[in-house]
Amino acid sequence: MDWNQVEGNWKQVRGNVKKHWGKLTDDDLTAIDGRREVLEGRIQERYGYTKDRVRKEIEEWQRSFASQASSGGDELAAHIESIRDDIQSLTSTVSRIANQQLGRAQDKAIDAATQAEEAIRRNPTSAVAMAFGFGFLFGVFTRR
Repeated sequence: MDWNQVEGNWKQVRGNVKKHWGKLTDDDLTAIDGRREVLEGRIQERYGYTKDRVRKEIEEWQRSFASQASSGGDELAAHIESIRDDIQSLTSTVSRIANQQLGRAQDKAIDAATQAEEAIRRNPTSAVAMAFGFGFLFGVFTRR
């Protein structure tokens, strides 16, 4: 991670800076605003370090922070992969259950159709009268 990235992501990085250099105040961090030179100056003021020591500490911190960020990225990738596997498993389960329910619904529809056909065969006159009545009501309700 180069310093431009640190500066661009200062709001996220400042917590790590505060943890590393605890003597820096929130006002210091606001004033620093990702600028390396200002950070160097504030660390010198708060800790009394030489300019060379401050630069070495910042470089070490930057390397450490970059490695933490990349390992955090690996953890995130593993977590995303785990979520992806869980979603695939869930999708498979939902698909299986939906197919079972579809089969049951088809069986019930076939049973209902068979029962209706049997009722019509037993009482054809009643079935014709009912069909005529439904047709009449449909015509009345849909007439404009």
